[in-house]
Amino acid sequence: MKNNKDCLLALIILFLFSSLGLQAAGQNSMVKLQAVRVETSPHLDGDLSDLVWALAVPFSSFLMVEPVPGSEPTEKTELRVLFDEDNLYLGIYCYDSEPKRIAANSLAHDQTGRSHGGWWGMGRQTASTSDDVVRVLIDPFLDKRNAYVFYINARGARSEGLVSGGNASLNWDGIWEGKARILSDGWSAEIKIPFKSISFKKNLPAWGLNVERYIPRKQETIRLSGISRDANFNNPMVAAELEGISGIKQGLGITIRPYGLVAAQNDRLVDNKYLCKAQGGLDVYKNITPNLVAALTYNTDFAETEVDERRLNLTRFPLFFPEKRMFFLEGSETFNFSSSISFFPFFSRRIGLYQGQQVPINFGAKLFGKVGKFNLSMMDMLTDDFGPLPKNNLLAGRVTYDFLSESKIGVIFTNGSPAGDRNTLVGFDLNYSSSRFAGNRNIWLAAWAVYNWNDREGKHQGFGLRANYPNDLVNVESTYAYYGDALDPGLGYLMRRGIQTFYLKMSYNPRPSRGWLDRTVRQFFFEVSGDFYWKLDGTLETSRLTFQPLSFRTESGERFGASVVVNHDVLPYDFEVTRGVVLPAGPYDFTNLRLSFNTATFRPLSFDLSYTVGGFYSGHYGDFSAGLTYHFRGNLDLSFNTNLVRGTLPQGKINEN
Repeated sequence: MKNNKDCLLALIILFLFSSLGLQAAGQNSMVKLQAVRVETSPHLDGDLSDLVWALAVPFSSFLMVEPVPGSEPTEKTELRVLFDEDNLYLGIYCYDSEPKRIAANSLAHDQTGRSHGGWWGMGRQTASTSDDVVRVLIDPFLDKRNAYVFYINARGARSEGLVSGGNASLNWDGIWEGKARILSDGWSAEIKIPFKSISFKKNLPAWGLNVERYIPRKQETIRLSGISRDANFNNPMVAAELEGISGIKQGLGITIRPYGLVAAQNDRLVDNKYLCKAQGGLDVYKNITPNLVAALTYNTDFAETEVDERRLNLTRFPLFFPEKRMFFLEGSETFNFSSSISFFPFFSRRIGLYQGQQVPINFGAKLFGKVGKFNLSMMDMLTDDFGPLPKNNLLAGRVTYDFLSESKIGVIFTNGSPAGDRNTLVGFDLNYSSSRFAGNRNIWLAAWAVYNWNDREGKHQGFGLRANYPNDLVNVESTYAYYGDALDPGLGYLMRRGIQTFYLKMSYNPRPSRGWLDRTVRQFFFEVSGDFYWKLDGTLETSRLTFQPLSFRTESGERFGASVVVNHDVLPYDFEVTRGVVLPAGPYDFTNLRLSFNTATFRPLSFDLSYTVGGFYSGHYGDFSAGLTYHFRGNLDLSFNTNLVRGTLPQGKINEN
C-alpha cells in the first residue's frame, strides 16, 4: 500500500507543477476608489437620476474575467459610492445594448447570484446564475480574509452572506436595502448598507471592495478587481480598496428578536372546552466591540426555520443536512475545520434536534467575532429533557489565529452529548493557503488532528492531511484521513469510524481557442478520481473510481456530462437497501454510467436531466431525475421536479420516487 501511495503522491506533484507553464500569470495592479461623504441620502428606488449621485465620481474601468480575462467588456458598467454617518450607498449602472434580453427571473430572497464552483471556492468562481446580477464584496476589516457579500439582480431580488476562507455562505441575514429597475439602455441598482448591520474596524485608511457583474445570455463576467480566471471573487485578497470612509456610527449595537405564540384548541367530543396555551422567548445580540458580538437566547424558537428537503438514500450511511437555524448560523463560519466533508468535530444540528423533532432549548449564550488576529466562536446551550434525552449542558468553542496573508491555525473544543453520555473532544488544525502561488494560482494545504474522550473502547483519535490546487485549467484535490473505531464526537458528525480514507481527483479543463469548437464550447472538463476506504487493519472495504471522459459547457450556457463509476463495496452486515430488500453481507463489484444535460437557466424555459444506469450490488438499477422550470412574465415561476429509481436484485425490486 505504501508504494502505491508514494506513486500517487509523485503523480500529484508532477501533474501540479507541470501545469504551471500552461497558465498565464494575469497579475492585477491595485485598484483604488474614493467614497464621497454626503449630507443628504439618496432616495432608494433603483433610479440613479437623484442629484446626490452626481457628487460621486463614476468608476467604469471594469474588465472582463469571462470569456477573455483582462479584455474590455461588451457592455459598460458604472459604479458610484456615497456614505453618510449611518449608511454606505452604492449605485451601479449596467448599460446593455439589448435591454429586452436582460434576464431577471427570480424575485426570491437568497436565490440571486448563487455561483458555481468547487467545494473550496478558490477555483473557477464566476457569478454564474440565471439572472443579470451584480455582486458586491465589502471587507470592512481590511484583513483580506473575511468580508460581506451583497447580491442584487435586475428586478431587485437580493441575497447576502458572509465570506470566510474563500467561500461565501448565504446563511447570514443582515438588514440592508436594495432597489433595481430595467431601463431603456440597461438596468440600474441602488444599495443601502447600514453601518449598524455590519462589523467594521474603526479608523481604517480604506475598506476592501469588489464588484462583479454577470450577463447570462453572453456568459460574460466583468469585475472591478481580480480579473484572472483563477482569481476568486470571494477572496478579499483580490479586492480593490475603497478610501475615504470616516466619521461613521454603528449605533448602540443591540438587536432584540422576541417571539410569541398563542394556540387555542377545542375538543367537542370530550368536554367542549377551549384549551389555550401561550409561550414566548427572545434572542438578544450586543456588539461588545464593532468586531465582537455576544448573544443570549431564552426559550429559543425555530418555527420559521425552513424544513429539510426530501432526499432518497440507498446507502448504509446517514445523510448530511446543513444547519438552517439562524441562532446557530451566526458566527458559525469560525467553526469550519480542516477535515473532510465526512467529518465535522462540531455540528450544531446535534443541539436542539432529535430524530427530526425539536428539543426545547431553555437558555443559550454565544460569543463570536474577531479580536486582533484571533477569530473566536463560543457557545453554551442548556436543553430540556425530551423523550429519552435528559436535560443537558452542551458546550463548544473554536479559536483560530491568522498568520501570513491567507493562512490560519486553530483549536476546537466540545463537551457533552445529546444523550447525556460523557463526551469531550479537542482538536487542532493548520491551514496554509495562497492565491498567489507561482504567480496567481491557488493552493491550499492542511493538517488536522482530534482526540475524543468517551466510553467506547478502542482508538479515540483522528487525523488527516489535505492538499488542493483548485484552478481554472488544472484542478487537483487530495485527502488522507484516519478515524479511530472509538472516535464518536458527541456534538459532531462522522460518517464512518474505524476507517482510513484516501481521495484523489485530477481534472484538466481546457478552453478551445480555434475552429468551430471555439465558437461552440466555452470549456471542457476531463476528470479522473478515486475514493478509497480501508479498515484499520489495512483491508479494503470500499472504493469508487470515477472517469469523466467528456464534459463541457457551451458558449450559450448549456452543460453536458458523461462519466463511468467503478464501485467495490464490502458490506460488513446485512443491509436493508429499501423496505423488504435486504442485501447479504459480503463483497460486491458493480459499474455505473451517468449522463447529464442542463440547459442555460436564464432562458424562460429551462430543464435539467440526469440518468444513471448499470449495476447495483447484486443486481442492476436505473436512476432518472428531471427538473423543468418556466419563468412567466411577472412574478410567477412554474417548476416540476422528479426522481425515479427502479432496480432489480435477486433479493427483490427497488421502486422509489
